[in-house]
Amino acid sequence: MSHFSTGASARRLVNAVQKLERNLATAGLPRFVARLPVCWLSWHYCRMLDQKIARIKRIRGKFDRWGPAIHDASPVAQEKMEMLDLDHSMRTDIEFTKSTMMELRDYCVDIGRMFEQLGYESAGLKRRQTAFLEILDASCASASRMQDALTRHDDAVLAKLRAEADAAAAHSARA
Repeated sequence: MSHFSTGASARRLVNAVQKLERNLATAGLPRFVARLPVCWLSWHYCRMLDQKIARIKRIRGKFDRWGPAIHDASPVAQEKMEMLDLDHSMRTDIEFTKSTMMELRDYCVDIGRMFEQLGYESAGLKRRQTAFLEILDASCASASRMQDALTRHDDAVLAKLRAEADAAAAHSARA
């Protein structure tokens, strides 16, 4: 069995489902009945994906709203020298969110491999996995755009502060 990046729990789950399927088949149940644990696992995973897709869509919506809001507020904030992210904490939080989404992406791919290993195919599962991967990629792209907007804003405010400091230094040097 190949190693899953999701660790021992996925391997244990594959082993448990395969063992249950073998036991049901050995007990004389028809193959479609013996496959019910795998079907149930797929159904359960599809429900989880539906929930995660809805959550990630909400996160993406926030990034999609906040990025343009930063861009639109940036000229006013530059005038007032507001909203600086000098310690990069906002960008760090966004980066953490993106890395978490990439971990979810890897997990989704690993789960797909697990079902392949179990010899199980489901159009509904594949559709949900594809939708999940697409929304994760779109969310990460939206988060990156927000990080870029924050960087552009901070650069503009810092440039204005430097210019004002240079003008003040030049004025005090003349005085």
